[in-house]
Amino acid sequence: MKNITDLSKIKKIYFIGIGGIGMSGLARIMKRNGFDVSGSDLKESAITDTLKKEGIKVFIGHKSKNLEKDCGLAVFTSAVDSSNPEYKEALKNKIPCVRRAELLALISKDKKTVAVAGTHGKTTTTSMLSLAMDFAGADSTNVIGGIFKNINSNFKIGKGEYFVAEADESDGSFLLLNPLVGIITNIDDDHLDFYKNVQSVQRAFFLFAEKIPYYGRLIACFDDPLTAELLNKTKTPFFSYGLGKSAHWRAVNIKKNQEGQSFDVLYKDKKEEKINLKVFGDHNVKNALAAYVSVRYLGFCSKAAAAGLASFGGVKRRMEKIGSFDTVDFYDDYGHHPTEIKNTLAAFRILAGSRKIKVIFQPHRYTRTHLLLKDFGPAFAKADEIFVCDIYSAGEKPIKGISKESIIKEIEKNGKKAYAFSDSYEIARSVKKGDLIVTLGAGDVWKLGYEIKYKLENML
Repeated sequence: MKNITDLSKIKKIYFIGIGGIGMSGLARIMKRNGFDVSGSDLKESAITDTLKKEGIKVFIGHKSKNLEKDCGLAVFTSAVDSSNPEYKEALKNKIPCVRRAELLALISKDKKTVAVAGTHGKTTTTSMLSLAMDFAGADSTNVIGGIFKNINSNFKIGKGEYFVAEADESDGSFLLLNPLVGIITNIDDDHLDFYKNVQSVQRAFFLFAEKIPYYGRLIACFDDPLTAELLNKTKTPFFSYGLGKSAHWRAVNIKKNQEGQSFDVLYKDKKEEKINLKVFGDHNVKNALAAYVSVRYLGFCSKAAAAGLASFGGVKRRMEKIGSFDTVDFYDDYGHHPTEIKNTLAAFRILAGSRKIKVIFQPHRYTRTHLLLKDFGPAFAKADEIFVCDIYSAGEKPIKGISKESIIKEIEKNGKKAYAFSDSYEIARSVKKGDLIVTLGAGDVWKLGYEIKYKLENML
């Protein structure tokens, strides 16, 4: 297979799995850059609709006939295996095939790349950083793994010298990037179907850190134990950040308010700026601090960075308010790993105060549920009622003995009452004044929030 190092002679690019949030962003960038872009996905979605409106041809279903023989490049993700008919057709016709991260590395190679990595918080941090960079006048190109609400998009093409990219560790391909600045938000035991154990996950992040040149900088959270271990081993120049006293850059004087929260930034115990945020939770303080430190390291104005962070309006499916009815508020969040659930619900508890939080949780993947089962139990401590849906398989085969009932048992072992989700009407009938309804999960659970709201509105 040809080794692609230059895109100048390529005219047509085909994306296998174009409806994914990461793939769609790259497809849109390539279209804007003058390439003839097409692709396929298993089902229609809001993303595929947007792609079509932008002039990108989208096929529903993976079929060999979709791929034109004069295609110059096929792009795929780890979800595409060797049995995929389009992948097989590309190989048969000697069309070069690259993973998403390889294309990302190619289009960013002539810019100064700031790569945002970490098991949790990547999308929010990347969005915060891209906004802070814009306020500082960097006009960076940004590729984000979610829809950033300030621009209602997952990408932005800038004219500046910087390229801000979310670096996905799920299949190890983030190691193909060559960052000048690399952020590590945290390291946790996710994607164990690929890594097998948390030590392998940590090793991948260590290799990511080692890719940063001596004239660049690693920016990593010292509050996170596995990341702190990495910092004690790496030879890469780094800045640590966090809430604890040992970090170079610290967030202190965190104060909650009705709109969000504020904190002061200290560098080596000297105050730099006060940051105001419209989002809740200590995890978002750390995300904002990572973005701020990156902007400051690159030499941009502290006040511009603070102003950008104050304007941050959130990311779709990250503590996103989707509506209200009377005194009942509806929120949706992508959280599906126990750590994400714990942090998100802690933030919702601050937001809710004494109001009750009803959670509808959809587990994501049988492998994740199996490997992290016991961690799900304590993750829901801040919720008042929990309804657990069937596992969203994401194409995986069921694992015997692993089901929503498995998670319910773990939650109840930790002193919380949990129920098997059966019907949105049942939840609508149980809603009381002032309740917060939260849908949680990486699958299609978000639809239930809208369903429950609709049924509540139409009840007599």
